[in-house]
Amino acid sequence: MHNGQIGNWNGCRKLYESHISEEFYHCREGTTDSEAIFLVALSLGLQHNPQKAIQQALSLAVDAMAKTDAHEPLRASLAVTDGKEIWAFRYSSDDRSPSLYFGAPHTRASEHFPNEFNTIASEPSDHQADHWHKVDEGACVHWTRERMNFYPIELGQRFV
Repeated sequence: MHNGQIGNWNGCRKLYESHISEEFYHCREGTTDSEAIFLVALSLGLQHNPQKAIQQALSLAVDAMAKTDAHEPLRASLAVTDGKEIWAFRYSSDDRSPSLYFGAPHTRASEHFPNEFNTIASEPSDHQADHWHKVDEGACVHWTRERMNFYPIELGQRFV
């Protein structure tokens, strides 16, 4: 899941896509920045270290934007999963990333997991505000069956 944009996508697309490894480039079917972020992250070891790979993929996007004089921001709320764990990220170069929430709405998942939170979404799925929590700007959430951990996103360079 990706909600957001790489600023000046048309201008920096070729430079950014150059970070997709030969191993994964043949998987490229569309033209979106979302697909490119995913394939760059795969190229950077997403399967083994999602936190590091996504942060590096976002950092490369910021670099590509800077090299092509982008005037639009990088904005990303995204999530990846291996079917057992979820890594979700909320980051933007202008501190205005799309929303990202975690919560505990009553779902069938509530009955099967010891972790009190069972949902990560770009928007709350119901109107009961007491069980929804907004992920902070510049934060990474790692959800497992047992718990949730929170980490700061550190790209080093900020694009404004």
